Amino acid sequence: MVKYYSDDKKWTYINTVCFLENISEIPLLDFLNLSPEILSHIRKALEKNESSLCEFFLWLKNCEKLFIFISKEKSYEAKTLFLGKHFPKLPDELSLLAQEIDQKKLLLEVCQLSRYEFQDYKHKKKHRKTELLCSTDERKTLQELQKTIENIYLARDLGQTPAADLTPESFADIVKKTKFTNTKVKVLKYKDIQKQWLWLIEWVWKGSINKPCMVILEHITDKKLPVQWIVWKGVTFDTWGNQLKPENYMYDMKADMGWAAVTFALMKELDRKKIKKNIVACLCLAENVVSSNAYKPSDILTSYTGKTVEIVHTDAEWRLVLADGISYLGKKYKTKKMMTIATLTWAVMVALGFRYAGIMWDDEEMIESLLEYSKDHTEKYIRLPLDDHFMEKTKSDIADYKNLDRTVHAWSSMWWAFLKNFLENKEDFIHIDIAGAYINEADPYGKMPKWMTWFWVESLWDIMSA
Repeated sequence: MVKYYSDDKKWTYINTVCFLENISEIPLLDFLNLSPEILSHIRKALEKNESSLCEFFLWLKNCEKLFIFISKEKSYEAKTLFLGKHFPKLPDELSLLAQEIDQKKLLLEVCQLSRYEFQDYKHKKKHRKTELLCSTDERKTLQELQKTIENIYLARDLGQTPAADLTPESFADIVKKTKFTNTKVKVLKYKDIQKQWLWLIEWVWKGSINKPCMVILEHITDKKLPVQWIVWKGVTFDTWGNQLKPENYMYDMKADMGWAAVTFALMKELDRKKIKKNIVACLCLAENVVSSNAYKPSDILTSYTGKTVEIVHTDAEWRLVLADGISYLGKKYKTKKMMTIATLTWAVMVALGFRYAGIMWDDEEMIESLLEYSKDHTEKYIRLPLDDHFMEKTKSDIADYKNLDRTVHAWSSMWWAFLKNFLENKEDFIHIDIAGAYINEADPYGKMPKWMTWFWVESLWDIMSA
């Protein structure tokens, strides 16, 4: 909960957080009537060429504790990392104070996002409260930012929800019931998937009692403009199918639909901002579980295009659902650009860790935008290698393609090549592998907590809204 005030006398929380970058901003604290000793301490901290957090116990009626972030960081990224290191340790109720609107936006973002906790299933919930001093004009900007933060919370909450409560059909219902301004929602349920011959999606589902869905979100503003497609996997639980995942890796698999969640949040944000571009998203929703009905290693499955796929491993299910999604949308919408996102393999984490996403591309313009964005933000992208060798390795001896080649360890690049085989219109194609960056199993950083980070959403709506 966030409250906005234009008068510091109306503040109700006793923990004040102030962001200072130079000595000229000290008058922000005049209302506290600080002692000469404290003011001297603050000035000395500002004169140093290093960032620091100063903490004072004032025991005043309107301010018991004062936390002052002294920032000497030059970049937005460095400021974000500095604030994110300390904000989670601060009290639950905070009053935020800064001079410039950009500083206030940064404080609000890091305060809200770095302190995120999933509490839907807790009997006793923690209620964090925030208030911020701002002008009337600034309030509008900050309230818009708060709506963006709420969309990020939505993506994180969906990623944390247990698979028993978030099946493909219930996920589709959430999207269907969402109020959009300029976005149409179409849901292909199981019978529609059968009628459309989306056989790869159907086979991934076969082992589960929870039927699959394909959700399409159309943001069409001008039919004369080209359409860009975003296709995401939404596997609401993944046991690896009949080639069962080791128990230590099973718990995380409720989050295998996280990429569909961030796409849903992205489309909500783009719809709210009323961007003048044609963006259509597809959420391929299914469960991949162990069962006597599930597809098996050595099976050969037929795709929507009629091309066949040899199943080498049943954990390569996302390649199957995305392959059908790519082909279906390319045929129906005559797309010019195609983007997919998923955890291609955990192999990307060996190379890039938990803070970088790997990108593979034909779309040079989007690649340059992502790399430029990386320079000053905590969402980082890096190119991965591509050549015809990977395309050749997708071919099977007994079918058109195979969903795994054990001799190729550069699996992120390999599965970009696999998906490219299913493009209908020779589209400019980019794939983003966010295996580690989205499910952050390392330390929290900046606005990113441990576990569900919502990585990729902020960078894409910034780029697409430009």
